[in-house]
Amino acid sequence: MSTEQRVEGVAHAARRPLHPMIVIAALAVTAVSLIAAAQFLWPRDAKSQAGAQQPVAESKTAAQKVAPAARNEARPVAAVCTDCGVVVAVRESKQAGQGTGVGAVAGAVIGGVVGNQMGGGRGKDAMTALGVVGGGIAGHQIEKEARAHIVYHVDVKMDDGSTRTFTQSSPFAVGAKVRVSGNHIVLRG
Repeated sequence: MSTEQRVEGVAHAARRPLHPMIVIAALAVTAVSLIAAAQFLWPRDAKSQAGAQQPVAESKTAAQKVAPAARNEARPVAAVCTDCGVVVAVRESKQAGQGTGVGAVAGAVIGGVVGNQMGGGRGKDAMTALGVVGGGIAGHQIEKEARAHIVYHVDVKMDDGSTRTFTQSSPFAVGAKVRVSGNHIVLRG
């Protein structure tokens, strides 16, 4: 084999396009990587932000409670539990699960394989691409549905007169006396 033939063979191999499944696999890996990075970088919901800010507010109220005692004022203080209340309503709802990206990748692979079985020529490539996109979307939705769970929205009338709503994984009976503990409520003893 001459040098010219080897050079032509290398040039011919360089012009050959990538197989669609390799492109699809690369796109799927990139998508999963972006989803994973997004889950680490952004908080999941507003509750996590509120929970991070709540200890600051609690420490201020604790400091305010101590302040009159530090001034040695002889004012009588009423014993009011600011974290106590009574359950006035409970609503059940289905909360969608979080997608991890596994369902989307699995759906994209299956959709790509099924799409590749249909059509011929350029139509086969188009069906493969449609199968990947459709399978990825369907796989993501199926995973979210499989991870869905029941939550309870519990309305609590606080002893100070305000009403607050808490999302719990277990229900409370209407009329139960409860106490706020962080972002959740617990039965009072």
